[in-house]
Parts: sequence; C-alpha cells; structure tokens
Amino acid sequence: MFPREFEKFQGILNLIMVASIQLSEAQNELIALPLSEHIFLDGKAGCGKTTAAIERLRKILNSPVSGSEVLVLLPSKTSSQKYYETYSIEGKRATINTYNGLIQKAIKLFWPVVAEEAGFASPEKSPIFLTIETSQILMAELIKPKIEAGYFSALRMPLSRIYNQIQIALHKCAAAEFSFDSYAQRMRSSWSGDSAMVNVFYQVQECGNLFRKVCFENNLLDYSIQVEIFQNFLLPSDRFQKWLKTNYHHLIYDNIEEDIPAAHRFAEILGESCESVLMVMDHLGGFRNFMGSDTNSAFRLSEKCPVKRTFTDSFICEPAIRAMIHAIENPWIPTETLSANPKTAYIFQSFHPYPVMIHQAAQDVAELINRQNVEPSEIAIIAPLLSDVLYTALERELRIQNISCYIHRPSRPLIQEKETKGYLVLIALLHPEWGILPRMLEICEMLQIFIPSLDPIRAQILVSHGFQVQTGGKFQYYTMKPYSEFSESPQNRIGQKHCTCYETLRNWIRENFSASEAPDLTLTPFFHEILVSEGFAARSGEVAMISLGIQKVIESMKKYRLVIEKLENPLINWSDYLKLVWEGMISARYYEEWYSQPKDSVLISLSSSYALMNRPVSYQIWLNAGSPRWWERIYGQITNDYILSQDWKMGDLWDATSVYEKNDENMHRLVLSLLSRCRKQVRVYTSELNESGQDQKSKLLYVFSELSYRFNRDSSVWPAAMIQEDVPLSTDTGFYPGIDDIPNESKTQISDFYPEEDIRHWEENME
Repeated sequence: MFPREFEKFQGILNLIMVASIQLSEAQNELIALPLSEHIFLDGKAGCGKTTAAIERLRKILNSPVSGSEVLVLLPSKTSSQKYYETYSIEGKRATINTYNGLIQKAIKLFWPVVAEEAGFASPEKSPIFLTIETSQILMAELIKPKIEAGYFSALRMPLSRIYNQIQIALHKCAAAEFSFDSYAQRMRSSWSGDSAMVNVFYQVQECGNLFRKVCFENNLLDYSIQVEIFQNFLLPSDRFQKWLKTNYHHLIYDNIEEDIPAAHRFAEILGESCESVLMVMDHLGGFRNFMGSDTNSAFRLSEKCPVKRTFTDSFICEPAIRAMIHAIENPWIPTETLSANPKTAYIFQSFHPYPVMIHQAAQDVAELINRQNVEPSEIAIIAPLLSDVLYTALERELRIQNISCYIHRPSRPLIQEKETKGYLVLIALLHPEWGILPRMLEICEMLQIFIPSLDPIRAQILVSHGFQVQTGGKFQYYTMKPYSEFSESPQNRIGQKHCTCYETLRNWIRENFSASEAPDLTLTPFFHEILVSEGFAARSGEVAMISLGIQKVIESMKKYRLVIEKLENPLINWSDYLKLVWEGMISARYYEEWYSQPKDSVLISLSSSYALMNRPVSYQIWLNAGSPRWWERIYGQITNDYILSQDWKMGDLWDATSVYEKNDENMHRLVLSLLSRCRKQVRVYTSELNESGQDQKSKLLYVFSELSYRFNRDSSVWPAAMIQEDVPLSTDTGFYPGIDDIPNESKTQISDFYPEEDIRHWEENME
C-alpha cells in the first residue's frame, strides 16, 4: 500500500472509531465552536478534556488546511500517543511536538542567525545538543578539581546526585526565565537553615557558570542554554516571527499545567497570530514542578482566550468515588447531599509489621483477579516511594499468587535496573581499560538475566569456576575458562544446557574484547546473534523486558557517542560515561517506558508518576499510607521548586510554615488526582512500622480517619449534639475519629495514629 493510500485508510479507520465514541453535551458544544475561536478549557482529570481536544483537532484537519499548519504542543512525548493516532478523512495529521523538540528544530534551522549574537565561539559550526546524561558527564569532568578542593562538603548526597542537582538548577532558572547569575542571591535570600548552605549556593553558581562557559566555547547546548537562546534571541526575531506565522495557523496546547513558563510565553506569542487556539489545563495537575512546570503561569494563559469552558462531569469515576472526592474537597458538605455513599469507594486496613501489609495487599490483588475476574491491567499499586525492598517483597508475594507485575520508575539510574545493568556489566567485561571491574555477584546477575533458566546457585558455581581476575598493565580484567576445562563435578551441577550457553557467551566476549567500535554498536549484534540463541532470554519468552533494557542502554550510549564524535576537544570519553553510570547517574526518561507494560500484569508506580501517566484503572491499591512521604515532599536543597519559580518573591523565607503549607497543598492535590483516575474503589493499606522497623505516621491517615468518622460514626460513641449538628471534632491540623469508628480488621491504638498533644485535644473535646 502506498503511503498516501495508507493515510487515507487510517483516516477511514479514525472515522469508524469516532462513530463509536459517545460525547457529552459540553464536549459537543466545544467541538462545534467556530474555527476562529481562542478557547481555554479546564477541568479535573477524567472529564473528557483531551477527548474533546482530539475531536476538535479532527475537525480542524477535516477543514481546508494542511496538517503541517496545525501544531499540537505537549509538555512531554509521553502524552502524545492519542494525538499521533488522530487523522483526517484524507489521512492528514497535525504537527505534534514538545516545547523542547520545537526549540531544537528552530535552533537548528536558524543557527546562523543567532549563534554569533548568542556568544558562541564558533558560530560557523553546527550546534551539538546535550542530553541530561551527557550534560551530567561533562559537568562531572569539569568540576572534578573543585570537588577535590572541598566544594559541596556541606551536602550529604552522592556525587552523581550533585551533578544532577546543578543541572536541574540551571534548567529551572532557564525555565522560569531567570538569569543564572541571580541564582545564588535568590536562594540565599530565602534560606532559613544552616548557614553552611550559603556557600553551597555560590559554589553551585560558580560550577554552573563554568559549565556554561565550556558549552559556549564548544557549541554545546544543554537544555538550559537551548531555552535561553530561543527565548532571548530567536523568539523576539522578526524573521522567526514571520516563520511562525507562515507555518502554524492553529494551535492546540494540552496539559499546559505540566509545562514551564518559557513554553507558556512561546504559546502566548504564537497564539496571537493563530486563527484558532485551544489551551487545555488540568485543575489538579502540576506534578512536573521538579522540572520547572508552573501551574500559576499556565493559568495566566486563560487571560489570552476570550472563550472559557470548564468540564466537571467525570467519565471515569463511579458515583461512590465521585462522592468520596466531593467529601474530601469539602469536609463540611452535608452527607445527605452527596450523590452516593463514599463508604463503598474505599477500604482502609492497618497492620503492625510492614511485611504483613505487603502480604495482605498481594492477597487482595489475587482475590480481585481470581474471584472477581478483574483484569490485571485494571489494577494499579501505588506507593509514595518505590524502594527496592518494597518492590522485591511485593513482586515475590504476587509471584506466589501467579500474578505478574510491571514496575514504572522513570529516570531511575540504568545501573539500578536489572534489565539494563546486565548490559552495563557486559560492557565493563569487554572494556576493562575503562576502569570498572564488576563484582562476582554482578556477573552472576548478568548471567541470570541473559540465561533465564539459570538459578542463583548454578550461576554462582559457574562464575566461581569460569571467571578469574587478571592484572594487565594499569587495570584488572576477567578471563573466562572454557567449560571443557571445568572438573566433572561443577559440569554436572551446572548442567549441559547452561554450560553450552556459557561457552557461546565466552566466545562472543573473547571475539569482542576491547573492540575499537563504540559500545552501542557492539550491543546491537549481541542481541541478534546471542540473545536469540537457544537457551538465552530473547528465545525463552523474556523478550519484552530484555528488549526494552537494551533499547534504553543503546539509546543512552548512542546519544553520548554522537556528542563525542562532534567534539573537537577531548572533553569527555567512554571511561567517564561508564564510571558515572556506575556511580548511579540519573538517566533520561524513555518514551517506551510509558507504554511497555505487559497486558496481563499489574502496574506498580510512584504516586506522582501515576498521576502523570493519565492511565485510569478500576482498582487502586495505596501502599504504606503511614509513610510521611505522602505528605512530605523532598525539596532539593539547591533546586527548590518554589524558590526557583516566577511567583516567589526574593527575600521571602522558605521556613517551616512554607514547607507545611506546600506539603498540605501537594498532598490534597495528589489524593484528588489519584482518585480522579480510579473507576470503582481504592484500597488503602498502612503499617505502624516502616520497612526499617521504625514507627511511622502520615497526615494521609487523617484523610481516611475523617472519612471513617463521617460515614461510620456511632451515636453510642459520639455525643448526640455533635451528631445532630453534624459538627466533626477538628483542629487546624485535621480530624480525629473514635477508635470504634475504625473497622475491626483495622483497629489499633489511637495513640499510634496521632501525636500525644492531638490525643489530649481529642479527649478534652470528648469531655
């Protein structure tokens, strides 16, 4: 089929799909608005905003415009799938891009116009775009002497984290359109903690400026420099403005609350010259503020749109969940005015030890799947922090129930994911001259990834007999003994099948040892020649995860290789890459991660990451509700989301009150966002002890304690006057239930839920 015919075929399929979609009156009204309107649409998650935007996009594409004239702007590629699948009847498709992708395209196109004015040393040469990974590696190499001189000694974090935090500080200043030279003064004027941190702020600024200086000398553009050049030199240019007006006549900007102020200003300028504009905002969004997103800046775009619409009706939540959301939004709403009883929307269970909570959660997931016929993909397990301890314990309990799971932890270091670590260990074995000697345990884990049938005991026997450390020159390396030279006993214990796989791998490593080609070029044939062989992972049904792992590693190495090849000065090398990856360098986000969940598996995700995924499920399992992480956000000491934002006033103190208010606001928004993506029921589990065996408490417990009081109260426990007047016992910090209001299976001492001073207040009210 020819490309044009294929596009028309896609358009016909789209029309068939559209015919089966039931749209609400509010959606149809928005879609029917003239194609000359500038519209601002807001509402909660699940109210059909994106569906309406897609149908309006289809209407635009079916009008006499070309697809290239329609720009769909999104904060990240992960939210673009539905827009990519939208065609006109003739097969036209819009231009779909992120702000970062668009500015890279514009800088490449207009580089000769802005390079010299921006201050690059070699404007006649093409720019080199850095990723978050290559930026960290370059930063690490440049500031190594300063680290050795004692910089950042006041910070208690790994070096790889420091490199990442300096990069994020650069990014946030550019996102909020500050000069990085103002960074230290902004942070210092707001700091109320240890005075030792004041020096750190100036050290961050010094290291950031050193990084920028080297970038301008070598035509290197990290994200912050890209944003700065685009906003300060390209966007005000008459030539670029003319190009924008010529190319884009219609703009749809979705999830604006997750984008940065610089992107909002661009959208505002572009929108002034467009025939039609549709801005879409989620009331409860803003979970990418760790990358500089700004909900207040997003909402200001509504001032540029004469037509405003708000969607309120959820297409996802059943009545009980909607009633629960209303009860949390307004604690004083009379219960009789709610559309349904929230009691059926949630189950709250409390346990004493942490492992019992994990065990019960897995049991309940099995009960949903096996007895209630719930599809595994309709269940999401959500936690405020996904530690290796939690995941290992939960994965084991689910495996006992014969349930597979998929964990989603974006930007996790490549060395900490087993599917990617195996390839990094392999590269370290091939290139010992790069300075990394894997441990025996890491080699065992690598073999188990590549040979799934190899159990830990046989892997240990194989490694102990097959791998020997040798010293050659300035580095150590491993030699691999042929399995024919093993004694009879280990051969029998390992088995012929595993010995054959070992020998295949040994021969391949010997042939590619210290290969001159880049490691990403080495890994590609490894997958197609070795991993598809008999006994290896891609041949035994493990192809999905093993394939995703090698894609991520190859993509990371390929982008790094392209930078090295373009650099004239040897600023960085492959040894720098492998060492920093081994130290736990924060990885880039990979588009494939968001869509790689196997069909018959249960999703395990961080709470904030799940809110960004926009993937509703029927049942949500909230783990570890007693963890303070539900309420306490981690504010980077040198990358505070709020101080490095446009709304923060220089000189305002970031003190305990600010932290408390922001934590309260964030938890409230997170809880409502998660519920907005739940169809039937949320099951909440808490343990009095955390995974380390220490007591834990969380303000999230107040939410469900208050719900228990309001919808399970008993007149024999609570004073009759309070019940008649519907006045809950409260203070400024939350609501306090009676112990008899907690379900029997969840009972524990009330003193285990709340601080002593809160209990005294409760007892005084009871008297």
